[in-house]
Amino acid sequence: MDLDTFPFVGDFRELEYGRPGGPSLRAAVRTVGPEHERDLVQYLRSGSALLCTPSAVPDVLSSTGGVIGGRHLLTDGEWLWYSDLVHYVEHYHVALDPGFVEHARSKGWAVPELSDSALDVMLTALSEDDPD
Repeated sequence: MDLDTFPFVGDFRELEYGRPGGPSLRAAVRTVGPEHERDLVQYLRSGSALLCTPSAVPDVLSSTGGVIGGRHLLTDGEWLWYSDLVHYVEHYHVALDPGFVEHARSKGWAVPELSDSALDVMLTALSEDDPD
């Protein structure tokens, strides 16, 4: 995945898709969210799906490991994130990369509608960058 072309938010090391040297999800938990949290959650939830999986995703911060839902790769045409990130921001007030938050704010907290052809271009670029 070309993270220069498509930066990724939410690569916390505790998550299955996270980077081993990535930030800690547990350390990013806050007792209360910022005033724009509702807007940020809606932004994350509104991303366009690039890939959808039926896999059951557990809540890694919950003592019960309850299932959050399926894992979907979402985008706003510039950034990428997985669908379970919404859960962590909404329920644990997880702080995200300030660059992403500023990006979402600059869009007026509204994900632009992406055409199927734009999503195909992104998916092709991601597939070409994947060494597997």
